[in-house]
Amino acid sequence: MAAPAGGGGSAVSVLAPNGRRHTVKVTPSTVLLQVLEDTCRRQDFNPNEYDLKFQRNVLDLSLQWRFANLPNNAKLEMVPISRSREGPETMVRVALQLDDGSRLQDAFCSGRTLWDSSQASRWTEPPWCATPTWRCCFRPGLRSCLMSSSR
Repeated sequence: MAAPAGGGGSAVSVLAPNGRRHTVKVTPSTVLLQVLEDTCRRQDFNPNEYDLKFQRNVLDLSLQWRFANLPNNAKLEMVPISRSREGPETMVRVALQLDDGSRLQDAFCSGRTLWDSSQASRWTEPPWCATPTWRCCFRPGLRSCLMSSSR
């Protein structure tokens, strides 16, 4: 059978709590949360109240389609959420290994940017930016830090 003219993308079928199925076209870079949000928007549900389940496993909605290990035309099911995905009360530990072998660690709320977290911690200036062998693109508002060697 020939592939569709639109590039032969994959699709997934999602069973909503109201018993209706919704088919969502996905690309390898589609995040599973987008699949849930698209289905909820079409079926008039709140995506913050549901997870996606494949067979007996609740899926990690932060994964891209290519990393979710799901077959084409997978049949997913919307299930009530078991724990909240939101909330700045979730704490994460960030550790930095510096060139001199020292290690800095601190705990931060997961809802904060790296810039805000570094400013609020004992790291008054991000220490890795001061190291002459590293150049750091670390700007307010970004949720990540891109570091590259200047050598």
